[in-house]
Amino acid sequence: MFKKIFFVTALLLASLLSAKPVVIASIAPVGYLAKAVGGDKIEVQSLAKGDVHSYEPKPNDMKAVAKASLFIAAGLEFEEAWIPRFKASAKNLVVVQSDAKIAKLKEEHSGHADHDEEHGEHEAKDDKHSGHSGHAAKDKHADHKVKDDKHSGHAEHAKHDEKHEAHEEHDEEHEAHADPHVWLNPMLAITMARNISDALIAMDKANKDFYLKNFQKLMNDLLAFDESAKNELAGLKNRKFVVYHPAWGYFAEHYDLEQISIERNGKEPKIDEMASTVKMIKDENIKVIFADPNRSQKSAQVLASQTGAKVELLDPLGYNLLENLKIAVRAIKDANSPK
Repeated sequence: MFKKIFFVTALLLASLLSAKPVVIASIAPVGYLAKAVGGDKIEVQSLAKGDVHSYEPKPNDMKAVAKASLFIAAGLEFEEAWIPRFKASAKNLVVVQSDAKIAKLKEEHSGHADHDEEHGEHEAKDDKHSGHSGHAAKDKHADHKVKDDKHSGHAEHAKHDEKHEAHEEHDEEHEAHADPHVWLNPMLAITMARNISDALIAMDKANKDFYLKNFQKLMNDLLAFDESAKNELAGLKNRKFVVYHPAWGYFAEHYDLEQISIERNGKEPKIDEMASTVKMIKDENIKVIFADPNRSQKSAQVLASQTGAKVELLDPLGYNLLENLKIAVRAIKDANSPK
């Protein structure tokens, strides 16, 4: 009997020692970044699905959070209300903002996303842990400079178009209307992955080299995609695309495209707005209206029936972020290429 109890106890102890840290990601694409960096050293679960703007955690979500070591936020509306409750249910929960050091665009903007004028020139310094690189870039809105950290590991990438990094302090008015969809710009996704890597290293220093190696691979994959995407989209003469929900502002700005949104400030368009959108679609000879699978497609279908355009789906919340960005590039290129 004693041997049996000892054996069971040893199994339980081994199970506890080998248990992976549970990491909760706010949304699926952030979960993808976390898993890409954390690999088999962590267990990743994603919370919000569907329309994340109206998301409320279910009892199973709260149970998952209660077991977690790390919560990765992405700057979404629901997080402000729920993160304090998450921390209350899991006393040792560490919260990391994956969108830290990223200056936000205004969500209601439906064309090229503009920065507030006061952002001017932004400068950010890379974190001090080993291996993270700087990404310096200059765009038409502002100069964003990122200084390399003092440690070795991640290669320097000058002149990458990381337009929004490095402005953590925003005034209340700007933050109130911030567009959270930063992960749809691959350069900003790299910033998010770097923030996640920092958090994993702080939580699990023994596997620092593992996390840095995975971050480097993910960064290289995103940089390679970005180069390919710029080449694919370079020759487009018509650079406008119509979406239901304005989730693709960062993507549009980065690739010098113009996003035109059917939805206005989170609401269905009014009759006069629909009429003006119909006219624009006809005048611009737009052939495709991109709907969001997480939201109503009614208005998109109405516009399609009135203009002869077809409706296609683009998911801003798809789990496999890299593949999702590739799909978006191909879809927008096909929609705007002469037939």
